[in-house]
Amino acid sequence: MEEGVARKVVLALRTLVRYALVLALCLPLAMGCYALWDSHVVYERADVTQWQPYKPTEPEPLSFWELQRINPEVRAWLSVYGTNIDYPVCQATPNEREKYLTTDAKGEYSLSGALFMDTANAPDFSDFATIVYGHHMENDVMFGSITNFSNETFFAEHQYGNLFVNDEDYGLEFFCYLDADAYDRDIYRTDFGSEKDREDYLRLLHERARWWRDDVKMGAQDRIALLSTCSSGYTNARAILVAKICNERFENPFVKIPNLGTGVDELGGWLGIPVWCWLVLALFAAVVMVLAWTRRSEKA
Repeated sequence: MEEGVARKVVLALRTLVRYALVLALCLPLAMGCYALWDSHVVYERADVTQWQPYKPTEPEPLSFWELQRINPEVRAWLSVYGTNIDYPVCQATPNEREKYLTTDAKGEYSLSGALFMDTANAPDFSDFATIVYGHHMENDVMFGSITNFSNETFFAEHQYGNLFVNDEDYGLEFFCYLDADAYDRDIYRTDFGSEKDREDYLRLLHERARWWRDDVKMGAQDRIALLSTCSSGYTNARAILVAKICNERFENPFVKIPNLGTGVDELGGWLGIPVWCWLVLALFAAVVMVLAWTRRSEKA
Protein backbone atom coordinates (compact mmCIF):
# COMPACT_ATOMS: atom_id res chain seq x y z
CA MET A 1 0.00 0.00 0.00
CA GLU A 2 2.70 2.41 1.04
CA GLU A 3 4.69 1.42 -2.06
CA GLY A 4 1.73 2.32 -4.29
CA VAL A 5 1.33 5.72 -2.63
CA ALA A 6 5.03 6.40 -2.99
CA ARG A 7 4.89 5.47 -6.67
CA LYS A 8 1.98 7.86 -7.25
CA VAL A 9 3.86 10.64 -5.47
CA VAL A 10 6.92 10.04 -7.64
CA LEU A 11 4.81 10.06 -10.81
CA ALA A 12 3.10 13.26 -9.69
CA LEU A 13 6.45 14.92 -9.02
CA ARG A 14 7.79 13.79 -12.38
CA THR A 15 4.72 15.21 -14.11
CA LEU A 16 5.08 18.48 -12.20
CA VAL A 17 8.73 18.73 -13.20
CA ARG A 18 7.87 18.10 -16.86
CA TYR A 19 5.17 20.77 -16.90
CA ALA A 20 7.56 23.15 -15.15
CA LEU A 21 10.03 22.40 -17.92
CA VAL A 22 7.37 23.17 -20.53
CA LEU A 23 6.68 26.48 -18.81
CA ALA A 24 10.40 27.28 -18.52
CA LEU A 25 10.90 26.61 -22.23
CA CYS A 26 7.80 28.37 -23.47
CA LEU A 27 7.67 31.48 -21.25
CA PRO A 28 10.79 33.19 -22.72
CA LEU A 29 9.58 32.35 -26.22
CA ALA A 30 6.15 33.79 -25.43
CA MET A 31 7.72 36.95 -24.04
CA GLY A 32 9.87 37.25 -27.15
CA CYS A 33 6.79 36.86 -29.36
CA TYR A 34 4.98 39.59 -27.44
CA ALA A 35 7.98 41.94 -27.59
CA LEU A 36 8.31 41.51 -31.35
CA TRP A 37 4.57 41.92 -31.87
CA ASP A 38 4.53 45.06 -29.72
CA SER A 39 7.50 46.51 -31.59
CA HIS A 40 5.80 45.67 -34.89
CA VAL A 41 2.65 47.55 -33.84
CA VAL A 42 4.64 50.62 -32.69
CA TYR A 43 6.58 50.87 -35.95
CA GLU A 44 3.53 50.14 -38.06
CA ARG A 45 1.62 53.03 -36.47
CA ALA A 46 4.57 55.36 -37.05
CA ASP A 47 5.23 54.18 -40.60
CA VAL A 48 5.10 57.05 -43.07
CA THR A 49 2.59 55.19 -45.27
CA GLN A 50 0.02 55.38 -42.46
CA TRP A 51 -0.07 59.17 -42.81
CA GLN A 52 0.06 59.58 -46.59
CA PRO A 53 -3.74 59.75 -47.00
CA TYR A 54 -3.62 63.04 -45.06
CA LYS A 55 -0.76 64.60 -47.02
CA PRO A 56 -1.58 67.95 -48.67
CA THR A 57 -2.28 67.55 -52.36
CA GLU A 58 -2.99 69.82 -55.29
CA PRO A 59 -5.19 71.69 -55.91
CA GLU A 60 -7.03 71.42 -52.58
CA PRO A 61 -5.55 69.61 -49.54
CA LEU A 62 -8.86 68.29 -48.26
CA SER A 63 -7.19 65.32 -46.61
CA PHE A 64 -4.94 67.59 -44.57
CA TRP A 65 -7.93 69.65 -43.46
CA GLU A 66 -9.61 66.41 -42.39
CA LEU A 67 -6.61 65.65 -40.18
CA GLN A 68 -6.80 69.15 -38.70
CA ARG A 69 -10.46 68.57 -37.93
CA ILE A 70 -9.52 65.37 -36.12
CA ASN A 71 -6.76 67.18 -34.22
CA PRO A 72 -6.76 71.00 -34.32
CA GLU A 73 -3.18 70.99 -32.99
CA VAL A 74 -1.87 69.81 -36.37
CA ARG A 75 0.02 72.84 -37.71
CA ALA A 76 1.93 71.80 -40.81
CA TRP A 77 3.28 69.04 -43.01
CA LEU A 78 7.02 68.46 -43.24
CA SER A 79 8.85 66.58 -45.99
CA VAL A 80 12.58 65.96 -46.37
CA TYR A 81 13.21 64.79 -49.92
CA GLY A 82 14.94 61.45 -50.31
CA THR A 83 14.08 60.27 -46.79
CA ASN A 84 11.06 58.82 -45.00
CA ILE A 85 10.41 62.13 -43.24
CA ASP A 86 7.00 62.98 -44.64
CA TYR A 87 4.72 63.66 -41.67
CA PRO A 88 2.26 66.11 -40.14
CA VAL A 89 3.65 68.46 -37.47
CA CYS A 90 1.76 69.18 -34.25
CA GLN A 91 2.05 71.77 -31.50
CA ALA A 92 0.79 71.31 -27.95
CA THR A 93 -0.17 74.02 -25.48
CA PRO A 94 2.60 75.38 -23.20
CA ASN A 95 1.34 73.38 -20.22
CA GLU A 96 1.59 70.13 -22.20
CA ARG A 97 5.05 70.52 -23.69
CA GLU A 98 5.80 66.79 -23.87
CA LYS A 99 2.37 65.68 -25.04
CA TYR A 100 3.47 64.54 -28.50
CA LEU A 101 6.24 62.33 -27.20
CA THR A 102 3.52 59.73 -26.65
CA THR A 103 0.63 61.08 -28.73
CA ASP A 104 0.26 60.77 -32.49
CA ALA A 105 -1.02 63.37 -34.94
CA LYS A 106 -4.60 62.14 -34.47
CA GLY A 107 -4.35 62.81 -30.76
CA GLU A 108 -4.22 59.11 -29.89
CA TYR A 109 -1.77 57.43 -27.53
CA SER A 110 1.29 56.12 -29.36
CA LEU A 111 4.81 55.30 -28.18
CA SER A 112 6.16 56.68 -31.46
CA GLY A 113 4.56 60.06 -30.81
CA ALA A 114 4.49 62.69 -33.56
CA LEU A 115 6.65 65.42 -35.01
CA PHE A 116 5.96 68.51 -32.93
CA MET A 117 6.93 72.16 -32.71
CA ASP A 118 8.33 73.88 -29.65
CA THR A 119 5.40 75.32 -27.70
CA ALA A 120 7.14 78.74 -27.60
CA ASN A 121 7.11 79.06 -31.39
CA ALA A 122 4.48 80.78 -33.50
CA PRO A 123 2.22 78.10 -35.02
CA ASP A 124 2.73 79.45 -38.56
CA PHE A 125 6.55 79.12 -38.58
CA SER A 126 6.84 82.92 -38.75
CA ASP A 127 9.54 83.09 -36.05
CA PHE A 128 13.18 83.51 -36.99
CA ALA A 129 13.94 79.99 -35.66
CA THR A 130 11.31 77.27 -35.27
CA ILE A 131 12.27 74.01 -33.56
CA VAL A 132 10.63 70.73 -34.58
CA TYR A 133 11.21 67.61 -32.48
CA GLY A 134 10.71 63.94 -33.26
CA HIS A 135 11.72 60.53 -31.98
CA HIS A 136 14.76 58.86 -33.49
CA MET A 137 13.49 55.39 -34.43
CA GLU A 138 14.91 52.44 -36.33
CA ASN A 139 13.95 51.79 -39.97
CA ASP A 140 14.05 55.56 -40.61
CA VAL A 141 10.70 56.01 -38.85
CA MET A 142 9.77 59.53 -37.64
CA PHE A 143 13.08 61.48 -37.37
CA GLY A 144 15.19 58.34 -37.70
CA SER A 145 16.63 59.70 -40.97
CA ILE A 146 18.11 62.84 -39.38
CA THR A 147 21.31 61.13 -38.24
CA ASN A 148 21.91 59.98 -41.83
CA PHE A 149 22.94 63.59 -42.46
CA SER A 150 25.98 63.03 -40.25
CA ASN A 151 27.45 61.41 -43.35
CA GLU A 152 28.97 64.13 -45.52
CA THR A 153 27.94 62.50 -48.78
CA PHE A 154 24.35 62.03 -47.62
CA PHE A 155 24.25 65.66 -46.49
CA ALA A 156 25.57 66.82 -49.87
CA GLU A 157 23.03 64.77 -51.81
CA HIS A 158 19.94 65.71 -49.76
CA GLN A 159 19.51 69.46 -49.90
CA TYR A 160 15.78 70.10 -50.20
CA GLY A 161 12.42 69.54 -48.59
CA ASN A 162 8.99 71.10 -48.30
CA LEU A 163 6.91 72.73 -45.58
CA PHE A 164 3.14 73.10 -45.94
CA VAL A 165 1.70 75.57 -43.46
CA ASN A 166 -1.30 77.91 -43.54
CA ASP A 167 -2.35 76.40 -46.89
CA GLU A 168 0.95 77.44 -48.51
CA ASP A 169 3.97 75.47 -49.65
CA TYR A 170 7.45 76.67 -48.70
CA GLY A 171 10.75 75.24 -49.80
CA LEU A 172 13.24 73.92 -47.27
CA GLU A 173 16.93 74.23 -48.08
CA PHE A 174 19.12 72.32 -45.63
CA PHE A 175 22.32 74.19 -44.98
CA CYS A 176 23.60 72.93 -41.62
CA TYR A 177 23.98 69.74 -39.60
CA LEU A 178 25.28 69.79 -36.03
CA ASP A 179 25.38 67.83 -32.79
CA ALA A 180 24.27 69.44 -29.54
CA ASP A 181 23.30 68.71 -25.97
CA ALA A 182 19.58 68.63 -25.24
CA TYR A 183 20.07 71.26 -22.52
CA ASP A 184 22.20 73.64 -24.60
CA ARG A 185 20.14 76.81 -24.37
CA ASP A 186 22.44 78.64 -26.76
CA ILE A 187 21.19 76.32 -29.50
CA TYR A 188 17.70 75.49 -28.27
CA ARG A 189 16.22 78.96 -28.14
CA THR A 190 13.27 80.66 -29.80
CA ASP A 191 13.57 84.23 -28.47
CA PHE A 192 15.50 86.64 -30.67
CA GLY A 193 15.00 90.25 -29.72
CA SER A 194 17.16 91.98 -32.31
CA GLU A 195 18.80 91.58 -35.67
CA LYS A 196 22.17 91.22 -33.93
CA ASP A 197 20.76 88.32 -31.90
CA ARG A 198 19.83 86.53 -35.10
CA GLU A 199 23.18 87.24 -36.76
CA ASP A 200 25.03 85.97 -33.68
CA TYR A 201 22.91 82.84 -33.68
CA LEU A 202 23.73 82.09 -37.32
CA ARG A 203 27.42 82.54 -36.54
CA LEU A 204 27.06 80.13 -33.62
CA LEU A 205 25.44 77.53 -35.87
CA HIS A 206 28.28 77.97 -38.34
CA GLU A 207 30.89 77.49 -35.61
CA ARG A 208 29.18 74.41 -34.22
CA ALA A 209 28.28 72.83 -37.56
CA ARG A 210 29.66 69.49 -38.60
CA TRP A 211 28.53 70.26 -42.15
CA TRP A 212 27.63 73.66 -43.64
CA ARG A 213 26.49 74.54 -47.13
CA ASP A 214 28.32 77.72 -48.13
CA ASP A 215 26.24 78.32 -51.24
CA VAL A 216 23.07 78.95 -49.18
CA LYS A 217 22.91 82.66 -48.42
CA MET A 218 21.62 83.31 -44.91
CA GLY A 219 20.72 86.56 -43.20
CA ALA A 220 18.99 87.91 -40.12
CA GLN A 221 15.81 88.48 -42.12
CA ASP A 222 15.49 84.86 -43.15
CA ARG A 223 13.54 82.16 -41.31
CA ILE A 224 14.99 78.81 -40.33
CA ALA A 225 13.69 75.48 -39.02
CA LEU A 226 15.70 73.18 -36.74
CA LEU A 227 14.79 69.49 -36.95
CA SER A 228 15.96 67.87 -33.72
CA THR A 229 16.16 64.25 -32.61
CA CYS A 230 18.11 62.01 -30.23
CA SER A 231 21.46 60.58 -31.25
CA SER A 232 23.67 57.91 -29.76
CA GLY A 233 26.82 60.01 -29.29
CA TYR A 234 26.41 60.49 -25.53
CA THR A 235 23.79 61.05 -22.86
CA ASN A 236 21.38 63.82 -23.94
CA ALA A 237 23.04 63.97 -27.38
CA ARG A 238 20.93 65.51 -30.10
CA ALA A 239 21.31 65.63 -33.88
CA ILE A 240 20.00 68.78 -35.54
CA LEU A 241 19.34 69.43 -39.22
CA VAL A 242 18.78 73.11 -40.04
CA ALA A 243 16.86 74.44 -43.04
CA LYS A 244 16.25 77.84 -44.54
CA ILE A 245 12.52 78.38 -45.10
CA CYS A 246 12.16 79.73 -48.62
CA ASN A 247 9.24 81.21 -50.55
CA GLU A 248 10.53 79.26 -53.54
CA ARG A 249 9.35 75.67 -53.82
CA PHE A 250 11.90 73.02 -54.77
CA GLU A 251 11.28 70.02 -56.97
CA ASN A 252 11.83 66.64 -55.39
CA PRO A 253 14.88 65.14 -57.14
CA PHE A 254 13.97 61.76 -55.64
CA VAL A 255 10.46 61.73 -57.06
CA LYS A 256 11.24 58.55 -59.04
CA ILE A 257 12.04 56.86 -55.72
CA PRO A 258 9.00 57.80 -53.61
CA ASN A 259 8.82 57.26 -49.89
CA LEU A 260 7.74 53.65 -49.53
CA GLY A 261 7.62 53.55 -45.75
CA THR A 262 9.85 51.65 -43.41
CA GLY A 263 9.09 48.20 -44.68
CA VAL A 264 8.04 47.14 -41.19
CA ASP A 265 6.92 43.78 -42.59
CA GLU A 266 10.60 43.10 -43.18
CA LEU A 267 10.74 42.33 -39.46
CA GLY A 268 9.82 38.88 -40.74
CA GLY A 269 10.63 38.63 -44.38
CA TRP A 270 10.20 34.94 -45.18
CA LEU A 271 7.04 34.40 -47.25
CA GLY A 272 5.93 37.86 -46.12
CA ILE A 273 5.12 36.60 -42.62
CA PRO A 274 6.53 38.66 -39.71
CA VAL A 275 9.05 37.08 -37.34
CA TRP A 276 6.67 37.31 -34.40
CA CYS A 277 4.15 35.13 -36.29
CA TRP A 278 6.79 32.49 -36.93
CA LEU A 279 7.72 32.57 -33.24
CA VAL A 280 4.10 32.02 -32.24
CA LEU A 281 3.99 28.96 -34.50
CA ALA A 282 7.28 27.77 -33.01
CA LEU A 283 5.86 28.26 -29.50
CA PHE A 284 2.78 26.24 -30.36
CA ALA A 285 4.90 23.46 -31.91
CA ALA A 286 7.18 23.37 -28.85
CA VAL A 287 4.23 23.04 -26.48
CA VAL A 288 2.71 20.21 -28.55
CA MET A 289 6.03 18.36 -28.73
CA VAL A 290 6.78 18.66 -25.00
CA LEU A 291 3.25 17.59 -24.04
CA ALA A 292 3.48 14.60 -26.38
CA TRP A 293 6.81 13.63 -24.84
CA THR A 294 5.30 13.97 -21.36
CA ARG A 295 2.38 11.71 -22.22
CA ARG A 296 4.70 9.04 -23.66
CA SER A 297 6.86 9.22 -20.54
CA GLU A 298 3.83 8.80 -18.28
CA LYS A 299 2.69 5.70 -20.22
CA ALA A 300 6.17 4.24 -19.98
